[in-house]
Amino acid sequence: MKIRKSVFCFGFAFFVSGFLFCSCTQSCLLAEKNQSEKLNSVKILNWNLQTFFDGNFSGTEYSEFASGSAGWCKEKYGVRLERLSEVVKACEPDIFVMQELENEDQLYDIFNRLCSNFSISKNYSYGCFYKDEGSAIGLGVLSRFPLFGKTVHSLDVRSEAESQPSMRPLLKVFVNVNERPLLLLVNHWKSKSGGAEKSEVWRNFQESVLAQSFAEYEGKNIPVVACGDFNRDILEFRKINGRKLQFNVELRGENPALVYSPWYDSGGNLFEPGSYFYNGNWERIDHFFAGSGANVSDFKVECKGNWSNADGSPSKYILKYGTGYSDHFPVSCVISW
Repeated sequence: MKIRKSVFCFGFAFFVSGFLFCSCTQSCLLAEKNQSEKLNSVKILNWNLQTFFDGNFSGTEYSEFASGSAGWCKEKYGVRLERLSEVVKACEPDIFVMQELENEDQLYDIFNRLCSNFSISKNYSYGCFYKDEGSAIGLGVLSRFPLFGKTVHSLDVRSEAESQPSMRPLLKVFVNVNERPLLLLVNHWKSKSGGAEKSEVWRNFQESVLAQSFAEYEGKNIPVVACGDFNRDILEFRKINGRKLQFNVELRGENPALVYSPWYDSGGNLFEPGSYFYNGNWERIDHFFAGSGANVSDFKVECKGNWSNADGSPSKYILKYGTGYSDHFPVSCVISW
């Protein structure tokens, strides 16, 4: 297995009613801060937006979004933006992590729907986006706190009999909260299309990359949190009996890592409901994993709102009718360190 590391950084500025908000290159932060300082905490919202394309046609869209004749248009995109804004405003995160976003420009669109001239600190003035060249969808982050040190880790596997399919990379970005960094690892693993068992080998490779990323920062006094759509239920990860519930999952790979998942309560029972409803069953495939130094609290499946159907399942987006939100529920938690 080869891992290709490349750097992708951008700062972006928003002009709203005469105000300028921009991200800039940050110098390396010192992780070893006075331990007597008050704990930092941030609320993170993670959401697979379900094929969230914009109203333009670039040629990389999925076929059903590739032209106006297919039913997709700028008006429908505008409606989806408003619905996304509705959900984010209801959940009030400090950091909003997205999967299945089409491009960087959409971060500006979302910012403009969410911005406030009356409470500047509530604005999501920092962001980053990445997708591989030629890919239809990628990963995005909007934050109320500065972002820096953005890198992506892509797999280049040549050891298997089958050629490696298209797989999204791991996005790594630091969040500067009161001069104390938090490392955020954003994931969107290989789907189970084509068969869960056949595609499992590729998710195993992605798990190994994630485990290595946690292991790199063990003992460095920098808290690490992973989130995203893993296309793998929590029951498909290796559960362990961690010391004092600090850890309950082992991420497998060449360098295994112990992490904490909030899908399990203190008694080892599963949190209800799941984040994805498939073939009449709840699945818990949207995750937060926390390493040493990152404390998780207030974990929620954000299922109380118009984005939930009458039966409690996610209100998936249906292009033909322009209805719904996403086939995933957002998940949120508070991280403190």
